[in-house]
Amino acid sequence: MYGWSGQLLRVNLGNKRISEEKIPVKVLRQFMGGKGLGTYYLYREVPRRVDPLGPENRFYLAAGPTQGTRIPLAGRCTAVSKSPLTGLYIDSGAGGYLGPELKRAGYDLLVLEGQAEKPVWLKISPGETALRKANHFWGNTSHETELALRKEDAKVGVLSIGPAGEKLVRFACLTHNYFRTFGRGGLGAVLGAKKLKAITIRGHASSIPTPDSTQEQALNRLLVKRARAAKEKGHNLYFHGTSWLVWHANNTGMFPTRNFQTTHFEQHLKLSPDRIEAIFAQTRRRQPCERCPISCSWIITKPLPWAPKKVTGAVAVPEYETLGLLGGNLGVADAEVVIQANHLCNILGLDTISTGNVIGLLMELASRGELPEPYNKEGIRFGDGSGVLQLVRNIALREGLGDALAEGAMRFAQNIGPSATRRAMHVKGLEFPAWDPRGKLGLGLSYATAAAGASHLRGWPVTGEPPQKSARSVLPSLVEQQDLKILKDSLVVCHFSHSISPSLNIKDIATIYSVVTGEQATEESVRRIAARTWLLARLFNVREYDEAPRHYDQLPNRFMEEPVPSGPTKGLTAFISRQDFEGCLTELYHLRGCDIDGYPTTASIKSLGLEKLYQEFGS
Repeated sequence: MYGWSGQLLRVNLGNKRISEEKIPVKVLRQFMGGKGLGTYYLYREVPRRVDPLGPENRFYLAAGPTQGTRIPLAGRCTAVSKSPLTGLYIDSGAGGYLGPELKRAGYDLLVLEGQAEKPVWLKISPGETALRKANHFWGNTSHETELALRKEDAKVGVLSIGPAGEKLVRFACLTHNYFRTFGRGGLGAVLGAKKLKAITIRGHASSIPTPDSTQEQALNRLLVKRARAAKEKGHNLYFHGTSWLVWHANNTGMFPTRNFQTTHFEQHLKLSPDRIEAIFAQTRRRQPCERCPISCSWIITKPLPWAPKKVTGAVAVPEYETLGLLGGNLGVADAEVVIQANHLCNILGLDTISTGNVIGLLMELASRGELPEPYNKEGIRFGDGSGVLQLVRNIALREGLGDALAEGAMRFAQNIGPSATRRAMHVKGLEFPAWDPRGKLGLGLSYATAAAGASHLRGWPVTGEPPQKSARSVLPSLVEQQDLKILKDSLVVCHFSHSISPSLNIKDIATIYSVVTGEQATEESVRRIAARTWLLARLFNVREYDEAPRHYDQLPNRFMEEPVPSGPTKGLTAFISRQDFEGCLTELYHLRGCDIDGYPTTASIKSLGLEKLYQEFGS
């Protein structure tokens, strides 16, 4: 069998049992790997209504058929669990080297279950797979932990939690390679609750063979050639990383500003790549994922007074999402403050997207005089960079006001009252990324219907139009892009493969899948894998809902009822009317095999081969 090892590693942290299991070939073919494989096991193994921070929740780290091969753009890895932030399905991805190392270690999937009594870390290597005591690491930052573990083996892949994960902050993340994170949904808190401080993975193979090395080499050359073509055309990602999107988002009226009150930040140039590059000049260095011809990530090499080199590992140039949420969304126009805030989030283990949202909510409530006295003593306001840095620390350590903010925007707002709830920017409890849906036709439907909640990596309609007409025209492209995102996270290849020329599409997915597995895939067959995964993630959430799914597939009132006050999208809401949104939602349900209330239909469950699984685990 090619493309898969056909094995998973199961680690029970409660009884310390470590075992290997065969993954049925049928399951691999039905779900591909990565997100698909993790979703299958989550649905099968995690019962309804379990506490995400309890021993019954499980954590899945999944590679795909491309990991460990010579195929480029395949350095990523996918994690799946039940979210402490939303109480629902969550998947998150990270770049670097972890996925390939997991595959080279001989596993398609790592399953963590149970809870340890005392802190431990997990070592996976050719000579030893074992749980070790981690009392001496508990309380350390993620960087201190990774530096210590790399002293034992410099080439090992490390995944760790920071103090935020230990303190069960509901949007704590997992950190790999110092600045690559599984950011969304609180996966760091899942490991913190299990008292698992870190995982190290060292594979035993140099590369994973494919059935035809000549085909693999030809595909490799083609993808590299397409990446080179995009670079020669001047694609900004190759020269600036994702920070160039500050220009794009601001110019198209999608840049989050002061808790999404508007979509155009008047000082956005102070957060632009030009500004960052002017500050750090020749002290930036590329830090690519494994076998990546794009190399979009950058680190800063010069010593910084707040980041002593001996204990911090790499200091990263922030990604666009961070520049948006910790910059414009907080009214902070100082790139150096955002870089420091980003670094604090990396070492403490916080999702920068959720962190920027919950602080933005606090700032808006303070500016409106709507904060109750216990929360108002810090006097935080938009633009307060030093206040942001202090709040990041307080959230991670659950100190003072940070303890309430560590619950996430939805819960923090609910504790204050209706006025705060209206200003909390989330879907299903997951805070919004740095793309305001009032700037792109139909984007709000992607946010509203994603099983994870508000995420920018669940499918974008293929259009450059703002929402000035009904979104019905873009629904077919939204479905296609939802499927493409699922397939990228299951194969696993990078989402930035849209930045090669021509962009990676579903036909390419089928080709890559065929080359690395030897299975003859078609566009239709891989689309069915995507549809199966999309539906199963929804079925997982249906078990958790108190009401019909349609009740949860909604956008914040701000995006529906508050027109943008200024900038390129002045006067626009996410949809031309609530009636249009509801009509589009009904149509999208139909396209995705759901009834008018958002429940997957019996016919779609059966047609995708999920009937037996649903009958056994659907309630």
